[in-house]
Amino acid sequence: MAQYRATSEVEFFDQESLTVSSTSVGLTNRQNDADYALITVETDQVRWNLTGIVATATDHLASVADIIELEGSANIRNFRALRVTADAALRVSYGRYVRPT
Repeated sequence: MAQYRATSEVEFFDQESLTVSSTSVGLTNRQNDADYALITVETDQVRWNLTGIVATATDHLASVADIIELEGSANIRNFRALRVTADAALRVSYGRYVRPT
C-alpha cells in the first residue's frame, strides 16, 4: 500500500480530481501559486512526464495507488499524463512550502 507522511513544511490549500484519457492532459489552473503537488493514481495506470509536452506511451509509468510528488512550480506546470488502457482518475492536492517568519 502506498503511503504519504504529511509534513509541517507544506500547507495544502486546494485539491481536485483529474480524469486522464486518450489525450495528454496537464494539471488545471488550481495549480497557480503551488510549489508542491501530491498526486495519487486512483483507478488505472497512467504514463507521465515533466517536460511540458504531450505525454507518450514511453514516459514514466504510474500504477493504481502510486504517489507522485512534485516540487517546484515549473514541474507542476509541466506535468502531463496519458492513460494506458482505460480512463484513469488522479487525485491532486496542491500546497505551498511554509515560509519561516
